[in-house]
Amino acid sequence: MGPIVAECAKDYADKSIAFVTFDFTDDETKKAAAAAAKKYQVEELFNKRAPGTGFVLLYDTANKRVLTTLSARNNSEEWHAAIDTALGG
Repeated sequence: MGPIVAECAKDYADKSIAFVTFDFTDDETKKAAAAAAKKYQVEELFNKRAPGTGFVLLYDTANKRVLTTLSARNNSEEWHAAIDTALGG
């Protein structure tokens, strides 16, 4: 997911959004994912999805809410479409 996240973060840098990555590859990334869930107050969603496949939350930093979830199953075009839809575009 790394390259797509980086691409989208660049493409949407002018928006009040964060791409919060939840990676369950190993113990270190699982701990980081749990910390991110706590930081963004999405523990319930995190607990429902863990320890499955990793995912990314599109998080509205201005309104402090989750807009959508994205995964590695989606390609770049699908990510852009989902983000545009979530942003009301």
